Amino acid sequence: MTKKKWLIGIGGLIAVIVVIFGVLKVVNGNAPKAETSKSLEDEYGIEYFEVPDVEQVYINGIVQPNQMEAFSKDTRISGEPTIKVNHGDVVEEGTVLYVYEDKEVTKELEELNNQLSRNYTKRENVLVKWQRAIDNYNNASAEEQQATGGTLDEQYQSEIDSVDEEIFFINKQLNDLSTKQHLSTTAKFKGRVSIPEVKEENTPILTLTSDGFYVSGKVNEKDLPKIAVDKPAEITVISNNIAVKGKISYIDDNPLEGDGEMQSQEGSGGSMSNYGVKLTLESTEGIKNGYHVQATINLEDKQVEIPTKAIKEDGDKKYVLVNDFGSVIRRELQLGEAVGENTIVVSGIESADRIIVTSKKAVKEGDILDEKASEEKSSPSGNEE
Repeated sequence: MTKKKWLIGIGGLIAVIVVIFGVLKVVNGNAPKAETSKSLEDEYGIEYFEVPDVEQVYINGIVQPNQMEAFSKDTRISGEPTIKVNHGDVVEEGTVLYVYEDKEVTKELEELNNQLSRNYTKRENVLVKWQRAIDNYNNASAEEQQATGGTLDEQYQSEIDSVDEEIFFINKQLNDLSTKQHLSTTAKFKGRVSIPEVKEENTPILTLTSDGFYVSGKVNEKDLPKIAVDKPAEITVISNNIAVKGKISYIDDNPLEGDGEMQSQEGSGGSMSNYGVKLTLESTEGIKNGYHVQATINLEDKQVEIPTKAIKEDGDKKYVLVNDFGSVIRRELQLGEAVGENTIVVSGIESADRIIVTSKKAVKEGDILDEKASEEKSSPSGNEE
C-alpha cells in the first residue's frame, strides 16, 4: 500500500469515528432523562375540581368580644375586695361581682353599736327604777303618797324619752353608715367571668367578657371602595379552619393610627393606608376571643357548585379536602340545594381552591402531596396568596 493510500484510509476512519460520536451525542441529548424526583400527588391518582376564580377581597382580623370590662382595685379603699363569683361563671346583668369593706366605716359602726347597747341598758335601768318607785309608792301611807306631789311618773317618763331620743339618733346613724360599709360592684351586662390566677400590682380583680363576638379587621385603601356595610363574608379561623358566615357591620372613614406607617403594597405603585372594618358572626361555635381569622368578600354574585361526590361527612358537618400548595387541608362547608350531580356551596371554599374529588389511594387531612410546594408555602420567602 502506498503512503498516499494509507493516509486516505486513516482520514476516512477518523471521519467515520467523528460522525458516529456526533450521532451518539445527539441521540443521548434527545433521550429522556431519568426522573430524579416525582410529586407524591401522582401516586394518589387524584381527580380535582378547580373552584372558579372570582374577584375577592380578603380582610385579616382578630375575634373580639362585643363587650369586655376589666375591674381594677380601688386604691381609695383599704383592704382587699371579697370576690362573690368564680372563674368561668356566666353571670347575668346586675350580679354582684365583688364587695369592698370600708374598715373605717366598720370601726364607726362598732362604736355606734356599743353606744346603742349602752343606751338600751340605761333604758332598762330607768324602767327598773321606775317600777321600784311605783312599788314604794303603793306601799307608802296616804300622807307619804301625798308628799310626792304626783311627780313620780313625769320624772321617769322624761328619762325614758331622753334615752329613746338618743337610741333613735344612733339607729339613724347606723342605717346611713351601713350603706357605706360594703361597696358592691355589679355586672353591667351578661358575660363570662375571668379571674387571674397570679395577682400582681396592676392585675385586674377580674374581667367580664360577653359571649357575643365580632371580628375587628382592616382593609387597604385599594380594596376599600369595593366593599360595603352588609356585604356577606365567609370567615375562616386560621388555626383550625372553622368557617362561619358573617357580614360587614362597620367601615371606618378614617385610616388606622400608626398602622401602616403607610405600608408599601407590592405592585401598588406606592404606599397605602388601612381602614378599620368590623364584621358580625352568625355563629361563634368553636371560636374564642383572640382567634385570628380571614374574611373573604366575594365581589361577584356567583353561586359555586362542586361535585357532590367530593363532599365528605363528619357527624353533622360537611367538608371537602383541598390541595393547598401541596398539603391536604379540610374545609368545612355550608351547603345549599343539589343541582344534578353537583351541590351549591353557600360558604366554606375559596376562589381557585383545588378540591379533591376522587383518588385511587386514600387521602386524608395533613397528607403532603407535593413536598416542594408545601415547603415553599411555609418558608418566609414563599409567595402565599
